[in-house]
Amino acid sequence: MDWFRKRYKWLIFYSVTYILLMLFFVFPLQYELLLPGGVQYSNVVSIDNAYETNGSFNSSYVSVVTRPSPFQFLLTKLNSRVDVIELSESASDLSLKEMNYKSNLYKISSVNAALIAAYNQANKNLVYQENGVVIIDRIYETPAYDKINIGDIIVKINNQEIKNYHDLTIVLEKITCQELFTMTVKRNTELIKLTISKQPYENTCIIGIHQSYTFTDYKFDYHKSEPKIKKINYAGFGPSAGLIQALSIYNMVTPSDITYGLKIAGTGTIDEAGNVGPIGGIKQKIFGACKDQVDIFFTPKEHYEAAISAREIMKSDLIIVSVNTLSDAINYLRENYG
Repeated sequence: MDWFRKRYKWLIFYSVTYILLMLFFVFPLQYELLLPGGVQYSNVVSIDNAYETNGSFNSSYVSVVTRPSPFQFLLTKLNSRVDVIELSESASDLSLKEMNYKSNLYKISSVNAALIAAYNQANKNLVYQENGVVIIDRIYETPAYDKINIGDIIVKINNQEIKNYHDLTIVLEKITCQELFTMTVKRNTELIKLTISKQPYENTCIIGIHQSYTFTDYKFDYHKSEPKIKKINYAGFGPSAGLIQALSIYNMVTPSDITYGLKIAGTGTIDEAGNVGPIGGIKQKIFGACKDQVDIFFTPKEHYEAAISAREIMKSDLIIVSVNTLSDAINYLRENYG
């Protein structure tokens, strides 16, 4: 006891210091850090008898630190090439595992849309079925947020089968505000019936499902499609590689190589009609593309000015091209290098 009495102040001091240091290096903050990334060869689909290419299509990525420690946060705040994003209240409720699952669903949606857009652009026959609406996320504090899980597939409203988001919209428009109805979802392998209703929300009445938080559950017929599909790789995260995935698939199913021996990268979401949409982290993606010595970088029109500014920071001669559609990118390559 005498030993403790003589040293208790020091023991308290060291204990408090240890706790503070642990918090400084370990405690998770509700932010996401976007760091410069790089590019990687886009190879999400294997096609039977695919045409050869001399160049390459590469998806652009950003290095992400989710829920950084105070130490990591302060370090990156000193780096002008890092962006800090505060997590939304709904994102803060998710575990890292749930966030990764949600991000992978976005990747799956982008691969499916890229495949459909590329085959359509190339006038090839892609055979598939639509089997429901997959939920990637829900609007915070709405009926859907409380009852529908990330990854659920809506297959029926009352007795009406739901194949895609258009079906879902048509059926929901006929349901009045606060009217109870049955929604059948496929959760893993189980069919579950949920009782739900629209509720007032910001001068409208909704259940809380937005098109940008969903995608159609497609089942592709690998053998009946022409060219035949050998394998689809759904590994990865996020939807921003959609444009490059579509360009890569298009190049595999058409005889003329539109890479023209160039190292091509880019970013942008894509839908089944080939429309290119905005993404996040354009600055960090340009930094990575410059570092990896890319020749041409495609960006959604919305991010063109920011991409040019990032290129100037890198003092690079990277060619940056803004596009609105898949056909814009294809036409640019043909007109300038063909």
